[in-house]
Amino acid sequence: MIRGIIFCLLVSMSAVAQVEFPITLGSKKIASKDFVNDYRKLLESDSIKADNKQKFLADYIDYQLKLMAAEEAKIATSPGFQDEYQSFRKELASPYLIDTEKTETLVREAYARLKFEKQIAQIMVKVPANPSAADTLLAFQKINNIRTRLLAGEAFDVLAKKYSEDDLSAPKGGSLGYVTSLQLQYAIENAVYALDVNGVSPIVRTETGYHLVKVLAIRPNQGKIRLAHILVSVPVNAATNLQVDAKNRIDQVQKYLEKGDDSFELICKNYSEDPYSKGRGGELRRWYYSSDLSEELQSQLFSIQRLGDFTAPIRTNLGWQIFKLLDKKPLLSYEEMAEYIRQKVMTDPERVSMIRRSFMTRVRAENQVVIVEAAKKIALERFAQDRVGDEYYLKMPLVQIGQKSWTVQDFYTFIIAQQKRKLKALGYLPSVPELVYLEEFVDNHTMTVEEQHLETKYPAFQEQMKEFYEGSLFSKIVERAIYDPSLDSLNQQKYFMAHASEYTLPTRVQAKIVSADSPKTLAEALELVSQAPYVMNKRLPDVTFGLGKVEISEGMNKIQQELFLLMAKNRDYVVEISGHQDASEADTLADARVNVLVKYLMKKGIGSTRIIEKMEGSLKPLSKTDKSKNARVSFRFFSQSMEDVVKRFNAVKPMTLVAEEGMYIKGQQPLLDTMPWEVGKKTMELDGRQVYIEIRAIEPERLKRFDESRSSVIRGLQAQLERDWLASLKQKYPVQLDQEELNRLMQ
Repeated sequence: MIRGIIFCLLVSMSAVAQVEFPITLGSKKIASKDFVNDYRKLLESDSIKADNKQKFLADYIDYQLKLMAAEEAKIATSPGFQDEYQSFRKELASPYLIDTEKTETLVREAYARLKFEKQIAQIMVKVPANPSAADTLLAFQKINNIRTRLLAGEAFDVLAKKYSEDDLSAPKGGSLGYVTSLQLQYAIENAVYALDVNGVSPIVRTETGYHLVKVLAIRPNQGKIRLAHILVSVPVNAATNLQVDAKNRIDQVQKYLEKGDDSFELICKNYSEDPYSKGRGGELRRWYYSSDLSEELQSQLFSIQRLGDFTAPIRTNLGWQIFKLLDKKPLLSYEEMAEYIRQKVMTDPERVSMIRRSFMTRVRAENQVVIVEAAKKIALERFAQDRVGDEYYLKMPLVQIGQKSWTVQDFYTFIIAQQKRKLKALGYLPSVPELVYLEEFVDNHTMTVEEQHLETKYPAFQEQMKEFYEGSLFSKIVERAIYDPSLDSLNQQKYFMAHASEYTLPTRVQAKIVSADSPKTLAEALELVSQAPYVMNKRLPDVTFGLGKVEISEGMNKIQQELFLLMAKNRDYVVEISGHQDASEADTLADARVNVLVKYLMKKGIGSTRIIEKMEGSLKPLSKTDKSKNARVSFRFFSQSMEDVVKRFNAVKPMTLVAEEGMYIKGQQPLLDTMPWEVGKKTMELDGRQVYIEIRAIEPERLKRFDESRSSVIRGLQAQLERDWLASLKQKYPVQLDQEELNRLMQ
């Protein structure tokens, strides 16, 4: 009896163990919970339906077998894999290493401030770089004396003209025009948005000096406008006869516009001296907020009420300009602007510092950071003293984070390294208190510890890293076992010879078919699609460089990334990259700047056949006054696909144009099936549409050559390699399934 009970218990326990691990691959057991976790994710994404559960199971087993092969090959231990893994981990960790709540607070604060524009003036007293205590005190006393006089009733603009050290605003009584959030240093912005009209701020300290700010007026945000312009170029310091000639020419342009016989666009093409906008009727390819414009232009351009209206001639630094209003939009909603504002917040050093400080305060507490006060006192007092290196206090624990600790010696080593770095970067050693270095020292180690524990603290992070780890292992072992062998030309030739009869081309016709809603549309389309690559109307801002430099500035990284994404998303696109330089720069810079973008794209996987390099040198300057604008790279886009041209015509009205071209077989294109296959062109009207058909060549049925079959050969070879590989893996790692349990788990 007892033996029978024990036997039943053993059988029961065996069943439980079997259920706990329903899949066994060789020596690897896959637990039910792991299988269900993967299954549920695909089920929730609608990738698994009632009729494909068994296919999922088969694919899942194949996937696990390939992972086992990757683990046996020790791919994860290779330097390349580890570099890729750590790089991804660092990128994925970024959102976990900021204070999202503080960030969101600053984003909402910025949007609330954006609702209003404030006209301001300032008085500034400069403080030199790396100032001494005496420099700082002298500057503060000066600004404090000015503030005392303001409080006593003296006029702000008079004092600004007399005492302000801001060369641009002082002659105008300190006026800076209308500003809004995200344009000023954060400390000054805070002061501005704390004031009502005629209010004067307390003294504000920034890196450049001390400031007093006065609010002159407040108005609702004017939104943004899009403009076109006609430019008659003349430098501000040009000779009088040139100034007079330019004024006469712009006055003549104004008369033509007022007469109304010709459009703004046509007059612009004939008279504007802006080579970059005249071809598109003067259109300026950006939106302008009022705060983007000079104080004089703000009122004149934002006072245009109706779309299509234009201004009287306006004298600017470029010459004489007439502006036309193309579009006008109010301030967008918070939801529409949140991401833009967030990017601005995360590139503002002052706001980033606040976010970091808030984050570090939290993680110091969470990681139980302790600064030993006795060691801190000694460390700060004795850093400047001479040492031989064996002093007792150097070994004293200074900072403790969990079970780890760092000594006074570690702290001193950190200070010396930081000072060397600052000296190399700045050319001088700034005066930084040891206490500031201590805060940096503690923050650095706290951040390191925090990064090391992300998998423990955040299950979502751990899951994402696991997915990347397995996905990267999978792709690399598949590349090694299938893709690399399939690209070997000898393997391809061998496979092709064994399956040559499978690669037959039926009778085909090479044709182009274009269908349009009107004769005019058809004529315009035929001109554009006459020959690939086809010109596109895609635009991307120029990438600018510092004068004499070929390194892309941090602010231009986004454009560089947008270029890659545009090319990656549109596989048929070809980009023409034109290099420019200012006349004052070396002749090789235009070429070098193009190379920077070309190398970036090719490193990202964009083939050289999709890139056209063009050197403009100094032939097409953007500005005669601001040389930095000429140091740039510009872009022009083409497409190998006629479909991209079709999209342009159909952007406003669908089905305006339908076009295709290629090699066709019988039954593939109804229009071609209704007519004899003869080389030639034909235009007809069919069902109210204008149709153009061009048959360029007819090819009879034949066996494919290897070069024509190569893509199909590679696919077939890859399929065979995978079948053979999986068969060997299943022999090496025998598959055992508890089908009943798996069916239950997949219910």
